[in-house]
Amino acid sequence: MIDRNQNAGSLFALAEAKRRSGQKEEAAVLYEQVLAAAPAALEPRIALGHVLLQLGRPRRAMAAFEEAIQLDPHLKKVLRDADPFATEEARCHVVLENCQHILARYPNYAEAHYRKASALLSLGRIPEARRESEYALVLNPTIPTYYHVLLHTGRPEQNVNAVAALEQLAQCEEELEAQDRATLHFLLAKAYEDQGRTDGAFQHLEQGNAIKRGMITYDEARELSRIQATAAAFTPERLSSSRNTGFESQQPVFIIGMPRSGTTLVEQILASHPDVFGAGELTYFSDLTAAGGMGSVFPAGFEMPPALRRLGEQYAGKIRALAPEAKRIIDKQPLNFLYAGLIHLTLPQARIIHVKRDPLDTCYSCYALSFGGEVGFAYNQAELGRYYKAYEALMTHWRSALPSEAMLEVEYEELVNDLPGQTRRLIKYCGLEWDARCLAFHESKRTVLTASVNQVRQPLYKKSIGRAQAYAAQLAPLRQALGLL
Repeated sequence: MIDRNQNAGSLFALAEAKRRSGQKEEAAVLYEQVLAAAPAALEPRIALGHVLLQLGRPRRAMAAFEEAIQLDPHLKKVLRDADPFATEEARCHVVLENCQHILARYPNYAEAHYRKASALLSLGRIPEARRESEYALVLNPTIPTYYHVLLHTGRPEQNVNAVAALEQLAQCEEELEAQDRATLHFLLAKAYEDQGRTDGAFQHLEQGNAIKRGMITYDEARELSRIQATAAAFTPERLSSSRNTGFESQQPVFIIGMPRSGTTLVEQILASHPDVFGAGELTYFSDLTAAGGMGSVFPAGFEMPPALRRLGEQYAGKIRALAPEAKRIIDKQPLNFLYAGLIHLTLPQARIIHVKRDPLDTCYSCYALSFGGEVGFAYNQAELGRYYKAYEALMTHWRSALPSEAMLEVEYEELVNDLPGQTRRLIKYCGLEWDARCLAFHESKRTVLTASVNQVRQPLYKKSIGRAQAYAAQLAPLRQALGLL
């Protein structure tokens, strides 16, 4: 019987002795008592984490490591917030640096191994990413997210064990939190589709989407009315009367369209040119629009000059800071399709590239993905189809309202079937000299953070064309909303 009045030091010494003698259960109980007596103690938390791992309790072990890290004075200076960094590459390198510091002191902390794996994947270091992900799973196989890197890299036969582990997790998914359950089903859907098991894949997709839809608040009426109001606000007459009042800069290139339409591929092709910097999915334009007198919910509060020039100048300054020497800087935020008219007014020399893909393939690819950000329209087939139709109507409006030279439209299918011809078209539109490196885009070492990170590391393939046809029957609500039934 342990005397609860013993001081923390004595309890810790006893716990260490129990651990060394192989009495791990007794040691864990004693470490918990030490922490009850001395909540700020660091070493007992670390020791508790290691013992819990050995006892097969990885979730509780990781919680102990997390608590220790928060208390660890050695890490306070190195756990820098990665958000303010200018580029995604810089952010990824800081994540790697932070993880290395954590793992030097907590080598069995699975979360740090997984964060490191994710950063390595974004940097294109796929073999290293897989190794770190595998190590995280050895330490804690109960977190569905940790399987993401493995299932989005490599061949199906390489991931057999990972799929089996996820299937085992699914047997007791009621023990998982909602986000983990959603992730579990999306990952199993991905794995089953890769294996050609379409029926099982779609069942998991439906479950994952239902869970994710229940976790978010999506005001469909407000979103659709906002898109309609944008077309009403930016009439051809208003666009014409405000033309040539913005800020003159040829650096910005906006790639817009629906998510999962091929925007990452187009950015990767262009960013392989030595005069082009791919900045990824920026929120600069929408942030500046909201902050610059244009209203908290665009297009409400839309103003005329001099606000247009000021907004353009502010945006151009922010992206110029990312790559001052680049002739062109790409902002690949697909949902900037909402702002195409305002982009043209504020930055009249900016290039706008609209990427289009088959509607059903586009929407299915959205439905098959658990987005990291706020993409509320993607988790219900009917809502997804209605959002696509609203987007399509707005793009039809931009085609008629904007000057023909203001926007280039690229068909994903044409790009895949004629890479050299469509790449030359893109390079010419951007006002650049031809560079053959754009055809070898998969060899580029640039950082990619979107869901297409692994696809753009590979030579071009055509298997994504017609991807949704295998699920035509199950996608009836989507097809009806798209007007395809």
